[in-house]
Amino acid sequence: STVLTRRGAHRESHAVVRTAIGRPLEHPALIFSLGQRLRYFHEFEALERTLQDPKLLDGSPPDVLAKSVILLSSINANDAAQRLADAALAKHPNSPPLSYVRGHLHFFAGDGDAAEACYEATLAADKRFFQASWMLAGVRRQTPEQNHVDRLREQIGRTTPGSMGEVYVAYALHKELHDIGDYAGAWQALTRGCASMRRMVSYDSGPVAELIAAQRAVCTPAFVRAGNAIEQPHVPIFIVGMHRSGTTLLERMLAGHPDVGDAGETRAFDAQLELAIDRSLPNGLDAMAVKSLAGADFDAIARDYARHAPWLSRGKPFFTEKLPMNFWNVGMIARALPQARFIHLVRDPMDTCFSNLRTLFAGVATYSYVQEELAGFFRAYRAMMAHWAEVLPDRVLDVRYDDLVAEPEATVLRVLDHCGLRRIEGLSDVARPGGRVSTASAGTARQGVLRDRGGVWWHYEAQLAPLRERLAG
Repeated sequence: STVLTRRGAHRESHAVVRTAIGRPLEHPALIFSLGQRLRYFHEFEALERTLQDPKLLDGSPPDVLAKSVILLSSINANDAAQRLADAALAKHPNSPPLSYVRGHLHFFAGDGDAAEACYEATLAADKRFFQASWMLAGVRRQTPEQNHVDRLREQIGRTTPGSMGEVYVAYALHKELHDIGDYAGAWQALTRGCASMRRMVSYDSGPVAELIAAQRAVCTPAFVRAGNAIEQPHVPIFIVGMHRSGTTLLERMLAGHPDVGDAGETRAFDAQLELAIDRSLPNGLDAMAVKSLAGADFDAIARDYARHAPWLSRGKPFFTEKLPMNFWNVGMIARALPQARFIHLVRDPMDTCFSNLRTLFAGVATYSYVQEELAGFFRAYRAMMAHWAEVLPDRVLDVRYDDLVAEPEATVLRVLDHCGLRRIEGLSDVARPGGRVSTASAGTARQGVLRDRGGVWWHYEAQLAPLRERLAG
């Protein structure tokens, strides 16, 4: 399968992997390797089963077990991830990677105290495990009396310039200095983190413009409304928009509905598009893929997506898919899945963009480290959503973030009506126990509906002039 992927034979590579599902594997390394391939192809149910094989726990070193926990958590299989993490820590109690990932699971479940204890244990065992400092900064709002600023300043002096260690500590220092009101120091730390991160990632706005042009050419009203006859046993609700626009908050609300499962951020639909064109799309759709999909078998896409839906929905009749970047896929989703619902979160441009700028994303949002590039991407996103509003005026419901926080009950009822869900009161109580939030919003998603998160960028008004000018232009 790996060799076939390197040769570009995506569909054949996937078929080979599927022949291994359910077969007994004796060596822990093979079990983990199969898990990695299943994650690559978004075979979530098989991945969850595979990584629960006792032989993986018995014969794998701590770093492989930590990676296995991350694989499970990345697909929202958090119960399985927690069982594996606890069992692995019982065998390897002093492992920094295992303490670190166990901290994540506590954090996602809303137990900040336990998360902090795990991250501190990680740093006690390995002073250069700088990711733990980054996560510690986000567990809670820091105060002048209680923070890690002195330690972070000492740590950043020990990082290698241009390394991920420097990035982690710089973003952590920005967050903590911002929390305690040292905005000059916070901006300096953020600038350092963004500059180092931008040197590590590749971003070019040219392909984004080409993608929009291809979408406009292919995804006409006739194309996106053609539909197919394949029924979906579970109805997906796609929550789309920019990162940091309120998508997690809305999903947290909808997850309180007894008929809705929360699948989290998956690329399950992307996986079907990849099989349809026999090509991997690690960064999502591009112009060539859109042109290839013009002649794709959308019935096959719908059938394969339906195969995954029972696992994604946990058996409930509806489920949320809240990967924000699915805004690129709206036309293809509408064509393949006529039953799908779309909710588009709309937030103030400066609030959205500054929140992107100060968030360290994991392998995504490569546009977010330079103000002009960030503003350019935001304008492209708005252009794409304007196209979907034109060709699918009845399918995409715009929800203003300001409305969601100012009038959460009324707003979520409007969402329920759009999705065809029965009306239920009390869904705005996002502070309720239960469930997990495994996105950048994990630190705030359980604090209730916060009405004071807008306008944070005003503390950096002068420094953000390039962003404002590009958004306006």
